[in-house]
Amino acid sequence: MNSSPTPSFPTPSRRSEAALAVLLLCGCGLAHAHGEADDALPPEPGVRLSAAAAVTWLDSNKELPSQRLRGFLLQGDSGTDRQSLALEHATVGAAWRINDMLGAELTVGKHGSDTAHVESAWVQARHDADGADHWWLLTAGRQRPALGGTLGQGGHFDRFALMPLAKQMATHGDWMDDGLQLGWRQDTGQRRLSADVGLWAGRVFPGGDSGPVVPTVHLGWGQGPWQVDGFAGWLKPERRGSSVSSNAGHSHTAPECNATLKDVACFTGRSTLAGASVVWAGAQSPVALPLMLSASGWLRDEKGSLESANGLGQYRAQNRGLWLQALWDVAPRWQTGVRLERAWTTQSLSGPGASLLATETGLSAYQPASRQTVLLAWQPSERITLSAELGRERAAAAQGVGSSTVNFAALRLVARTDWLSGGE
Repeated sequence: MNSSPTPSFPTPSRRSEAALAVLLLCGCGLAHAHGEADDALPPEPGVRLSAAAAVTWLDSNKELPSQRLRGFLLQGDSGTDRQSLALEHATVGAAWRINDMLGAELTVGKHGSDTAHVESAWVQARHDADGADHWWLLTAGRQRPALGGTLGQGGHFDRFALMPLAKQMATHGDWMDDGLQLGWRQDTGQRRLSADVGLWAGRVFPGGDSGPVVPTVHLGWGQGPWQVDGFAGWLKPERRGSSVSSNAGHSHTAPECNATLKDVACFTGRSTLAGASVVWAGAQSPVALPLMLSASGWLRDEKGSLESANGLGQYRAQNRGLWLQALWDVAPRWQTGVRLERAWTTQSLSGPGASLLATETGLSAYQPASRQTVLLAWQPSERITLSAELGRERAAAAQGVGSSTVNFAALRLVARTDWLSGGE
């Protein structure tokens, strides 16, 4: 079979999840939504303890198409059901700057009814050039590859409640991996430059259970109200699993490609990731507008073999996604915004049993995915944000063929706090 779609635009109860969230909010509430490793350490030697929690109530007339995002080769699980009241995300972390050169950070996170997991655990060495405006960073351990603030923060204690479709399509959500990353920063007060190179284990999507180490590179430039970031990574996954069972539950790990290939399809080949973002912060412009505009995009380009118990095919896909966002501070403590999203793919699958293989993996059900969301947020204090969202999604139907359009509404509470040793 050949297809080349044309791009166009048993678990704990909800009450127990909400109760955990309230305890986190009242007990400690994370201060800094950690994104890149060099953001998390205290400015001076000492310890910062922090916690954050986001609780969301979401209502829609049926399952959100983005829950499974059928038609894109992902892990094939059922995704996270965001309906009703649930703990969206919670973290507890500790960051220790030992001295001017050394530091470490540990963060544990939890999503909904999932078990708690280590989101970051790294040590860092820093070197500041004498009398200069630039410095070097070497970070080792579990961390997020440097992507730039917009790509890295999308869906991670983000302003909007749902993971951007583009990021879900490209990396199945937040990309956290074990590795080593070397970074360089320069800040002259007017111009900001950054560069990062990393080597990663590559055991998380779109990587596989085995394969060579994954190199990545990130470049960033900022001046005045402008910030531009670009990222690329090169993976060679071997036997990366995707569930083909209709009963596959939610999972953060890819299913195992066992010898019998029971209920799993396995991809072996190459996967190239690329992303870019542009941000204009009006508050830093000469006209000082209370407006922030951003455009962000992802590409996941894959080529290789795809195999299940029922077929073997040569797979080729260019998965693309983008989102445009505007945030406007309409009054003190009040903000409104809009986000427009789209994810699409051009893909082909050919070989013995390709038609059955495409049906098994959901590739034959492909439809472009889109989402439009409007937001109104109120921040009664520095540590608490309340928001309401209205949105619409359109993507491949969760079951069967054709597309599904779903309207949704969400209420959200995000709370953060931290404690810094030596602080007043």
